[in-house]
Amino acid sequence: MFRILDKYIFSQLIPPFFFGFFLFVTIIAIDPIMQAMQNVVNENISYEVVWRWFYNRLPQDMIYTFPMSVLLANLLVFGRMSKDSETTAMRAGGINFFRIMVPVLAFAALVTIVSFFFNEKIVPQANENARKIRRNEINRIIEPETTENSILRTSDGAFAYARRVNEKKGKMEQLLLEYYDQSGVLKKRISASFANFNGQSWVLENVVEQSYNGPQALASPTAIAQLEMPQIKEKPSDFARQTKRTNEMSYKELKERIESYERSQFMDTTEMRVGLAMKTSLPFAALFFAVIGASYGLTNSRGGAFIGFGVSIGVIFFYYVLMSLFSALGNSGHIPPILAAWGQNIVFAVLGFFIIKRINE
Repeated sequence: MFRILDKYIFSQLIPPFFFGFFLFVTIIAIDPIMQAMQNVVNENISYEVVWRWFYNRLPQDMIYTFPMSVLLANLLVFGRMSKDSETTAMRAGGINFFRIMVPVLAFAALVTIVSFFFNEKIVPQANENARKIRRNEINRIIEPETTENSILRTSDGAFAYARRVNEKKGKMEQLLLEYYDQSGVLKKRISASFANFNGQSWVLENVVEQSYNGPQALASPTAIAQLEMPQIKEKPSDFARQTKRTNEMSYKELKERIESYERSQFMDTTEMRVGLAMKTSLPFAALFFAVIGASYGLTNSRGGAFIGFGVSIGVIFFYYVLMSLFSALGNSGHIPPILAAWGQNIVFAVLGFFIIKRINE
């Protein structure tokens, strides 16, 4: 009996989930579509270019629709089941609220997993593609011959900074290499006025090398006219590559970037840490939305499709207002990054607890 019940509830959630998914994607896509049409009409951009930009822009918005669709599906399904007295029959048969929630949480967990992998494998590359199309083909910004202020973690473990990189000529100006130990203590610094790539390795000119024996030890500078660095495997294209934004990196890439910056004490990583935590908190929102949607549906026997849609819009608006508030507080350093990313989930977990408590009274 329980297996049949699980299959029944799980199968009932699938159609409204996809209905909500396509509905919310369409609503969110209205603004990008308007931008795309303006580019076609006002700037004479081809439909093919605009379509490629829109196609790559869409996955970022789709991430937000996964938990929203779970919420709407549960509101519609359990609102309809309460209206048809199906939930009353379940309780009369000795099935309590927590047993009813098993297939709901299983469905939400599946959506969470799909959302996480979608955010890891699809969204970063799509965001990068969309930015490049927007910059190069829509705004028609010509890429500069040189890249300014290049930052890179090299293959030999150095934190590299180059004032200017010319990819075509294979040349860098004002190069700085810093090497740190496992505890983040600076061990060696190499600076060069120029660096030239000979096809196999980098050759540094007008070099000053400084070695450090400890965190408080004075550096002993050594001047070298020319120094070849075969241990650095990166090519000019690697140094000239534009730095990725937070939403253009996977969880692993962003985590490594943060650790690299913190080891070298290059810059404050608070905003990046908030973005890293958000990569897990947003997919998990589906679980909290499922609990609230199912709980509300079970307590509202008069709920219909319009009421369910209206309630979902209100809950979603409240959630994303909280998310914006906590993110702003986290980016400014007023609260820890993990709380900034998970604050809205904590609020909804508490809200769900009180709704469940009310049902079981």
